[in-house]
Amino acid sequence: DNNPSTPPKNPSGNGNSFMADIELDDLELDRFSEFHLLAQEMIELVVRIRESTSDIQFLVDETDQLGKNIRDITDQLQEQINKSRMVPFAQNADRLPLPIRKIAQGYDKQVQLKVEGREVLIDKMILEHLWDPLLQIVKNSVTHGIEQPEDRVANGKEAMGTITVRAFLQGPQTVISVSDDGGGIDAHKVKQKAIQKNLISPEEANSLKDQEIYDFLFNAGFTTKEKADSHAGRGVGLDIVRNKLNEIRGSVSIDSIPGRGTTFTMRLPLTLTIGKALCCLNNNVRIAFPIDGIEDTQTILRQDINKDKDGNSYINWNNSRIPLRSLNQLLQYNRQMSRSFMYNSANNDENSVPIIILRGGNDILAVEVDQILPEEEIVIKQISGPLPKPKGISGATVRSDGTIMPVADVIELIKIAEGSLSNQVKSQMFPSVAVEKQAMSESQVNITPLVLIVDDSITVREMLSITFSKEGYRVEQARDGQEAWQKLRSGLPCNLIFCDIEMPRMNGLELLQHLQEDEELSHIPMAILSSRGSQKHQKIAAELGACAYLIKPCVDKELIDSAQRMMNGEVLLEGSTRVPTARMTDIQAEDDKSTFGAARRKTSSAPMVLIVDDSVVVREMLSLSFKKAGYEVEVARDGQDAWEKLSEGLPCEIILCDIEMPRMNGLELLARMQQDDVLSQLPVAMVTSRGAEKHRSIAADLGARAYFTKPYIEDELLDVAKRLIDGEVFLTSATAQS
Repeated sequence: DNNPSTPPKNPSGNGNSFMADIELDDLELDRFSEFHLLAQEMIELVVRIRESTSDIQFLVDETDQLGKNIRDITDQLQEQINKSRMVPFAQNADRLPLPIRKIAQGYDKQVQLKVEGREVLIDKMILEHLWDPLLQIVKNSVTHGIEQPEDRVANGKEAMGTITVRAFLQGPQTVISVSDDGGGIDAHKVKQKAIQKNLISPEEANSLKDQEIYDFLFNAGFTTKEKADSHAGRGVGLDIVRNKLNEIRGSVSIDSIPGRGTTFTMRLPLTLTIGKALCCLNNNVRIAFPIDGIEDTQTILRQDINKDKDGNSYINWNNSRIPLRSLNQLLQYNRQMSRSFMYNSANNDENSVPIIILRGGNDILAVEVDQILPEEEIVIKQISGPLPKPKGISGATVRSDGTIMPVADVIELIKIAEGSLSNQVKSQMFPSVAVEKQAMSESQVNITPLVLIVDDSITVREMLSITFSKEGYRVEQARDGQEAWQKLRSGLPCNLIFCDIEMPRMNGLELLQHLQEDEELSHIPMAILSSRGSQKHQKIAAELGACAYLIKPCVDKELIDSAQRMMNGEVLLEGSTRVPTARMTDIQAEDDKSTFGAARRKTSSAPMVLIVDDSVVVREMLSLSFKKAGYEVEVARDGQDAWEKLSEGLPCEIILCDIEMPRMNGLELLARMQQDDVLSQLPVAMVTSRGAEKHRSIAADLGARAYFTKPYIEDELLDVAKRLIDGEVFLTSATAQS
């Protein structure tokens, strides 16, 4: 017990003191620090995340399966609903023997009826509309098709003629065919009747195919029977057939073999209430086209659109020429839309044209729309009640988001394009489109001003909207400069703009520059409302033509006061290149009296100067200098813009022109002016940053009379301009000197 080599026992019962007396290296015993504990916790956390991910994936799979089951149930429910509306074709077929027997007895003919496909199910609504066309075709087969018994026997046929009615399904359509074994259709006789009725000329008749000749039978008042009786000869039977089938989006065609018989084939949609439709966007309105009326969709280039001798557009499709019409020309829009919907259209490629090729019977029409959207399955609601049905619209559907979408009537659109149907809705409940537009234009001057608020913060937009709404302003919002630019370019009637600087996609300074470079929008006063209050930001805004610069947070009274002063034409930002103007209402009233793009007429005896420069800052600075000196000023963004204004007769007396510009530079403008006897007499001074002797020499050779290098001295420029108008020349070409 007293052996020193024997380790002492631990009276406490644990091994801590024992382990403390033993030294083990790292290979013999692992050491754990705080890092190892943290790593262990991380590993356990990763494992738990993996387990949670597995559980989430399981829930996702279950949700997908549940969604699939719901879709299957919905499809089954829809199928059962469709079946509940279906009735057998026998309901109509069983009504045919009696009228056939009566008509046959009246003509002393022997006719038997065969029906195939009695069990084929057809939508009840379609079957109700089908009875009149079916009866007329069967009557036509008895009166015109089946020969007299003696004639049939003489031709080697049985004395009793046979009319066969077949019903069957073919893809997404129900097909009803009525065939007889009679004498067929005499195409030559039909052609002669068409010539007698002035439907075609003899020259056109020679190039027609049999199918095109048979189509004349469906014209109102057309008949091949010499004398009319109680059953035939009045030319109304087949006309009723086509009109009735058009109402249910159906079509009819004729095949005939002389001496062997004729077959009428009617193609009908499976249902009128539920079906697939191709949606499109046109004039900011969503419209659906039934799939069974669409032949093709394409996106073509605008240069691929051709014009015929009458000025009507057409395109080449499948080696044939088909007419092209814009949907705006075919439909009348008698409704007002919210500004957010009207002026928020996508910026589509102007060179490409989306078109939908429609087929109604044997007629084909290409329709231009703004945008083609994905296909949807819709439930079509018929339009009923006291409101008149718009021409070109067959019904409407309620989409999943609750909005109502009209459904186009393909047959009526084709008739409107052909000119056989007017698209005007005549009703005393609504004023005409022209009256409505006139009333709107007359009230444009006196409407409440509209302010556009541009800020990426919804809180700021809402607070500013409340402030301006309290003062009687109308308010429109935009989330950034890009959205504001799209709304303005789409025609938003804006009177005032308050804009932040820092925004995604397009900031406020970029929007300001875009506005100043656009002739139609540059008159709109714009104020910067930003948290950036440095002199540098204010200077840039001033150079770009901002009317005011307000720093957040801004007092409501200061905001409203600034808006009112800007509406009155004041410029509140010191050093701004924007020129103070008259009241905005006066400017708009004057603009309404003028025509966009027309040559400006001089309103006083002051000389007019044309300033040509691609920099809006330079144009504004030069304009300000010359206006202060008593000149009238016209500006152009580049040489092409200037040439168009001069060609239209702009009465300017001097031109200040930059050299480097897009589309047409200053030297090209000079050269073109020298080729014109009148324009070559106008004095032109070059104002450019290019000061090399070579540029001066070229400009002098092309007829420039003065040359200024930026930055210029204002007083010197004004003095030279006055002397140029008086006939002096300050730049001489090398050839003239020699």
